[in-house]
Amino acid sequence: MNDAMSGMTGSTLCVSIITITRNGREFIGDTIRSVSEQTYPRVEYIVIDGASTDGTVDVIRANSRHIANWSSEPDSGIADAFNKGLSLSTGDYVLFLNSDDRLASPSAVEKVVETIVDTGGPELIYGDCNLIDRQSGQYLYKASIEFSPRAFKRGHTLPHPSLFTSRAYFDRYGRFDTQFRIAMDYEFLLRGALQSRVVHVPIVVTEVRTGGISTRSPAVIPEIVRALRKNMIIRTSLGAFALQGYFQFRGLLRRIREHFFSSRFAKS
Repeated sequence: MNDAMSGMTGSTLCVSIITITRNGREFIGDTIRSVSEQTYPRVEYIVIDGASTDGTVDVIRANSRHIANWSSEPDSGIADAFNKGLSLSTGDYVLFLNSDDRLASPSAVEKVVETIVDTGGPELIYGDCNLIDRQSGQYLYKASIEFSPRAFKRGHTLPHPSLFTSRAYFDRYGRFDTQFRIAMDYEFLLRGALQSRVVHVPIVVTEVRTGGISTRSPAVIPEIVRALRKNMIIRTSLGAFALQGYFQFRGLLRRIREHFFSSRFAKS
């Protein structure tokens, strides 16, 4: 059992939800609302804004009664903002909820906490995600994965929008490396996921909109490879080159899939 879970029940465990944003006015109100509607009573919500200029701060301020702590100031990127949120958080588990995503139901956190308690406090616990078309809001498909160490070492990471990370994991493996601009969450997991207990909760936790930075930026592939090399998973240039080709092929298949579902709904 996780030491943090000793004597803890579902009514005493605290979950910190951290949303980072910059110029996210379009969807952040929906994100905040999905957190405020949670039936689980011990949710600590933190919002870190990177000095937005589009009115995002006005939305945050208007919903501040639902937020335990928030700030708006320049940062050096996503990893820096994640770390700022962590510094303010006190929860036993932490979920990073993107500012254009939302929790799938009011009972999402409660169901995950029930599983945390039932399974004795795993270091990492995650659920499924529904993919939502950014423009139309239409449901596209459910993303559900089973954790595989072999696939993990080839870039198949855990879905961070539905991943609850224990405080004990952060204490053991540190915080996010600010040298990574996109794949900081994958690099962070590479440090300890293979040595940790990972539990999958087969429920939809989060609804994720298409078009996130990790799927649209060409820089994500070399960053993933760099994370693997940093953590000694890949040791040769030939291995790095082969994996980059694999990622490019996988990314093409993902874009084809998203286009297929988006086109189908556009015609219906």
